[in-house]
Amino acid sequence: NSDSSENPFNFDIQGSGVSAAPNMILLGTNLATIANGDTTPATADGTDFGSANVVGATVTRTFTITNGGNASLTVSSWTTSGTHAVDFQITTAPGGAVAAGATTTFVITFNPSDRGLREATFNLANNDGPNNPYTFAVQGTGLAPEIAVSGNGNNIADGSATPALSNHTDFGSADIAGGTVTRTYTITNTGTASLTLGSVTTGGTH
Repeated sequence: NSDSSENPFNFDIQGSGVSAAPNMILLGTNLATIANGDTTPATADGTDFGSANVVGATVTRTFTITNGGNASLTVSSWTTSGTHAVDFQITTAPGGAVAAGATTTFVITFNPSDRGLREATFNLANNDGPNNPYTFAVQGTGLAPEIAVSGNGNNIADGSATPALSNHTDFGSADIAGGTVTRTYTITNTGTASLTLGSVTTGGTH
């Protein structure tokens, strides 16, 4: 330029080169973050599904996948592993490609097949290298009734074919004409869900 004291006019510039890559972030209930590799299910983020009856009850949770990167994110497949994997299924799948800054959701359904604590781990395959696969643990508790029958204060085993005086399944003797013997039995629900009693039937030769 024609400014003799500042000719040429010089100044430095800079910038940073970054690779285009997705960044998978998983959010649970109340948009609480679920870290990749999390092994501690919690009610706060929905990975602890709470309780459900073994027969006829399910619990669902919705999870959100956020792409915090600067390239498209794709969750290509998922598997469930662990002792009770069959009890947890993705019943609404996540969407296809997730653009940078965008989100998609998926739904997991807990359907306990037995009583007690049920545990599993989800593995989400994706194209975010450091987070592939994205894994997190889930758990829930199955509730079910458990019938117990006793006589004379002693347990009567289900299917018992050996009547005994000790539990009053052996009624002893009674006169054919006019003689009767009565016994009282106690039904106890030792399970974790309501027990419903149906009809009582009697079979056998007599």
